[in-house]
Amino acid sequence: MMVIAPFYASGVIPFRIKAILSFLISLVIFPIVAHNGYGITGSMGEYALFVLREVTIGLYIGFLISVIVAGFQLSGEFFSVQIGFGINEVIDPLAQISIPLVGQLKNLIGLLVFLVIGGHHFLIKAVYRSYELVPLLSLKQGVIGGLLKFMTYTFSGMFIVALKIALPIVATIFLVSISMGVLSKAAPQMNIMMLGFPVKIMVAFGVMLVITPLIVRIMFVSLDRSFKFLYKVLAYWPT
Repeated sequence: MMVIAPFYASGVIPFRIKAILSFLISLVIFPIVAHNGYGITGSMGEYALFVLREVTIGLYIGFLISVIVAGFQLSGEFFSVQIGFGINEVIDPLAQISIPLVGQLKNLIGLLVFLVIGGHHFLIKAVYRSYELVPLLSLKQGVIGGLLKFMTYTFSGMFIVALKIALPIVATIFLVSISMGVLSKAAPQMNIMMLGFPVKIMVAFGVMLVITPLIVRIMFVSLDRSFKFLYKVLAYWPT
């Protein structure tokens, strides 16, 4: 979970800090889990399945939330090219990849919302709850199919969230493009190409400023639903 989850997987956090934090979390969780009677088998084959299960659960917990946060970044990339910001990319210090400035802005806002609602605490609670809810992992065909189904729901949720955030700005830019096309027909002597980019940028950022409270609300609701969905995944983990 520390390797892939938002905030914890940030490249600005040294690996030693992540390892120490993982060790401290294990120290806190171990007595509680041992008190609840979480038995360890003596068979190496079953023990290997135990280890595989814990690795799979940790990866999925971090991956589910990171995909939703990536949807915030994707929403900015939906209209960056249309307003001329597609070529203006910067290195994201959290994910260590190149993304447009608008996507970086949405990503940072989403990360702040994630911290405000206590998402970093929720991930640790989810790891603990996995010992209570998730049964022993097997390699049956139904288990793989169930995990792939959960992955499908996760990716579809990412695109839905990104579309909800970007739709007002994309629709406004589309109307501006239509207006510029009509204007180019009415006044062919005007250089619409040079006039269109600053107008689109001004309109896009104006709309973004107006709907910022709505964007934060969508991010809050999306993260809250992803937390509830994660608990359902743990409760109905395929066996």
